[in-house]
Amino acid sequence: MVDELSGQAVKSLSVEDFAEAFGEGISPFVAGRIRTYEFQYVEFTEEETDGLLRKIVETLLDPNLLRSGDHRLEQWEKGWGENLNLILHHPKDAQSVIPKYFNKYGVIRWRGRFIRPVSDQFEYRSLAVIQDWLFDQYLRDAETIYEFGCGTGYNLLRAREVNPTASLWGLDWAKSSQKIIEELARNSIDPNIHGRRFDYFGPDDSLRLSPDGVVYTVASLEQVGVRWGKFVEYILRNRPKICVHIEPVAELLNPDKFIDYLSIEYFKKRNYLQGFLDGLRQLEREGKARIHRAQRSYIGSLFIEGYSVIVWSPCV
Repeated sequence: MVDELSGQAVKSLSVEDFAEAFGEGISPFVAGRIRTYEFQYVEFTEEETDGLLRKIVETLLDPNLLRSGDHRLEQWEKGWGENLNLILHHPKDAQSVIPKYFNKYGVIRWRGRFIRPVSDQFEYRSLAVIQDWLFDQYLRDAETIYEFGCGTGYNLLRAREVNPTASLWGLDWAKSSQKIIEELARNSIDPNIHGRRFDYFGPDDSLRLSPDGVVYTVASLEQVGVRWGKFVEYILRNRPKICVHIEPVAELLNPDKFIDYLSIEYFKKRNYLQGFLDGLRQLEREGKARIHRAQRSYIGSLFIEGYSVIVWSPCV
């Protein structure tokens, strides 16, 4: 098969490709998902790759590049508000909960290089595979599942697919997020889903987590920069069963590789998550935490490899 735009051969990622990237065998459940999603792509030429690298460097040199932090609450309220409006007008449309930030540039990072996806759903589906892989292993038997920084709740609906009985909690600092969760429950999309406000920068200790509960985050803890300490302390006080994070983790990238180096520099420029894994490693040395998994997924977008994986639990 030849791509009509570039004239190049269309390739496709297979179950075996993801197994190699994740460093372990793929379960039948996840393998079935991968085959359903279809990951077709074409290779960029050397000239095109140089253009992408130049774009990243130019962006890093931009003094006006937005930084993450608590000053951006209004922007997140507006963003999730757009999804809320879609849900109110199309309550049964599953696409209404999907955020609008996927596939902005038509570029995917895959195992240390750039590829061009044929489908505009490629990035969303590649993140879905990472979630399917981890949720299949860690969420199936949970009685309660908490997503911190849940946004529209679209990840919670994916968690539901591996766990039909758990009580789902979507936690976010944006009020529009809680309204979306309320609509998902009200419209019977998921009657056992609950929303509550939670601020990473000022955790609410009145929210007590179940000791049998599972916590996860997906590209939301990234927004706290170096200010992750209060959240980790909150987790240590509550002692959930396990915590799963799909986030940008600079400690797992290789700064000697130029494409990784640019990702790390972009983390810094945008004030994305910094020092989190090193902090957990220190807690492990102190006997306060146990790290079960810390690895790259080798999947990302134009500017970053933002979907690394950390799984840990507080020590009882």
